[in-house]
Amino acid sequence: MSVFSSSQKKPYFATMLSSKLMLDDPIHYIMAAKVRELASNQPGYLGSESGSGEVGFLVIYWQTKQAAEAWLNHDMQRRFLSLSESFWYEEYSVKLFEVLRDTLFKAEAPSLYASRFPRIVTERGILKVLNESQAGLLHDYVNQEKAFLTPWEPTRSEGYYSFETCLLRVREMRQDFLEGKGVVLCLLSPNEDKMLGYSNYSNFNRGVCQVCNLGYSLRESEQGKGVMHEMLSAGVEYIQKELNISRIQASYMPRNAKSAAVLERMGFAKEGIAKEYLKINGVWEDHILTAFTAR
Repeated sequence: MSVFSSSQKKPYFATMLSSKLMLDDPIHYIMAAKVRELASNQPGYLGSESGSGEVGFLVIYWQTKQAAEAWLNHDMQRRFLSLSESFWYEEYSVKLFEVLRDTLFKAEAPSLYASRFPRIVTERGILKVLNESQAGLLHDYVNQEKAFLTPWEPTRSEGYYSFETCLLRVREMRQDFLEGKGVVLCLLSPNEDKMLGYSNYSNFNRGVCQVCNLGYSLRESEQGKGVMHEMLSAGVEYIQKELNISRIQASYMPRNAKSAAVLERMGFAKEGIAKEYLKINGVWEDHILTAFTAR
């Protein structure tokens, strides 16, 4: 997401929804994304900005006051707020305001700041946190690899495979990175037009632990080529050296020989067996517990 600025003749107008969630429900995020998309198709729409935290906000910019007021009175907008009152929001505020001044700053050398979100060049691709414009790559990946990945993943609803959900996942990936909760590093082709693999370093625990969990997947067409090792090697190095996580934990089902081989080659040591540890494809499965430590 970019900072919004407009060359529109001043004044222009904005509506702002600020809210405090009492329930972190995926349905809320899907609904919010649909409302935002609907706003972008309304007459007079200029753009939007949003942010999350203890108090989240969504600002939508409009050419005229009439366009802004029309949006506040739109049936879908009012319906969304009504549902939010019943299910999601502890409190919220809706505002309409006039923009009298718009000053934009952009760094002359943005590459100096690009390292905030990692972008790692490997032998066969680019390992990075996706941006919103690349949500389509994630959408293609989960749908094209659905049959291949289903036996190794939790049961997914059909909504999981929608573009809206993929866009929400990308936004969540970026927010989790900024908040220090975890890093999802996706391996893309060299020209970044196809997603090859997915690695999720999650549940960061700092303090006396400095530990995270690792999950991963790879396209069926890339199996057996060393691509998984390449992706995980670059990711583990980044997690250790740049984020100072010194213990990375991963688990696999005993029958998953490929995963066992990848982790062994990476230097992950077996630490035990967890009985009926995770529900995979509708079945509670035993998992081998492993960890990589660099202390």
